[in-house]
Amino acid sequence: MTAPLAAVVFDHTALLALGAGHRLLSGLVAAAHQEAGRHIYVPALCLAAASADRPALGEHVGALPAMEVVELGYSAATAVGRLVSGAVDWRAAHAVVVARPDAEWPTGRSVLTGDPDVYRRRGLTAIELPPPR
Repeated sequence: MTAPLAAVVFDHTALLALGAGHRLLSGLVAAAHQEAGRHIYVPALCLAAASADRPALGEHVGALPAMEVVELGYSAATAVGRLVSGAVDWRAAHAVVVARPDAEWPTGRSVLTGDPDVYRRRGLTAIELPPPR
């Protein structure tokens, strides 16, 4: 990535990579702590899915103020439900909802992921995680 991302969504695969020490993701988190205007969004269901595989990850993410956990309120829950009923994996469905355009982010948010096709099939920008170095 050449230009800094203003807003990015970490899906469960990105969270698992972060928990495994992925240097690029760690750098993004550090930059978000140091530079105003950078936002990292963590959909609650993505955090739940990643925490199921790496239990300490939830505490780690919770200790990082630059990582904003997006709660699953009523409208998001119903949108996630519709996606899941349409065969979207529940672990990705909340990231789809968070990445969609809204009043705050009219062009949407990019999703960092190990599985970009899940998001691209829905017209969203997905950035495939590069292999860890």
